[in-house]
Amino acid sequence: MTANGAVELWHADCWNEDRRDAQLVREEPVIQVVIAEVARRTPRQAFIVAGCSVLAIGVIASTALAQHTGIVSSQVSVEVVLDETTSLRTANAEREIAPPKPKGIQRLEDQFTVPTLDDKPLDRVFSSLRGWTHPIASADELFPGNPARHFGAERTGVERAECGAGHCGVDLDGPRGRALVAVADGVLITVERRELGGDGRSGRFVRIQHDDGSLTSYMHMDAVDDRLQAGDRVRAAQYIGTLGDSAVPGVPHLHFALEVQRRPGSRDTTFGSTRFIDPAPFLVRSTITESAERRHAVKPAF
Repeated sequence: MTANGAVELWHADCWNEDRRDAQLVREEPVIQVVIAEVARRTPRQAFIVAGCSVLAIGVIASTALAQHTGIVSSQVSVEVVLDETTSLRTANAEREIAPPKPKGIQRLEDQFTVPTLDDKPLDRVFSSLRGWTHPIASADELFPGNPARHFGAERTGVERAECGAGHCGVDLDGPRGRALVAVADGVLITVERRELGGDGRSGRFVRIQHDDGSLTSYMHMDAVDDRLQAGDRVRAAQYIGTLGDSAVPGVPHLHFALEVQRRPGSRDTTFGSTRFIDPAPFLVRSTITESAERRHAVKPAF
């Protein structure tokens, strides 16, 4: 080590009285190589390489100084270990191709697309089908997974061709006494409070005609709100009664049905003027309310 800080390496045979005062040659190319190598590395790798280089230079300088001063030292062995794992991981990460994202469970909206009428989505033809409130307050699910509860499932005594194998609605599960609400604004067309209903199968139920002429029915109710009567106007999310098992004892559920006018714009409710359609696409897009709105129905003006 010279006075100006340069590192000089001499063979022992060359270090004699005649040559030790000769002009010394510094090994700048070696340092340049180290610098170039460091420049090619990532910041983490450059830090490791630079640190090891300084350590190696320090050891060499110490050894040379010991020989120059006549101090006898043991042989020094320096082993530089680079973090190969880190280097490989960094290099591989630059070329790594991200694995495809796992396919999630299909959304209910994708399983039940909105049907069309004359190439128009049905909820554009009948605007009340948009933004439904789910008919069961605090419902545990938007739509049942059991196919036997779906529209068109097999039932005995098929009466309407559009209902597939007989089921003209969707059976929505829930405990007896759970509050039921209107899915959209409308007027009560039918209020049936008899245990078995007029046909012996529907039980207690209400039927609501909405502002665009579409109709929804709520069957097998345990009770109908005492204040309601045909002709009353109700609002979306308004309480209409409770879920039950009237006419189907032992299996509490809501049979929910949807009808649309065969002639859009009509408000006819007689047999044959409407057709049943699957309410699933609109149920899966509905919003579940935590509690039914308890309000007085608007009575018809005479």
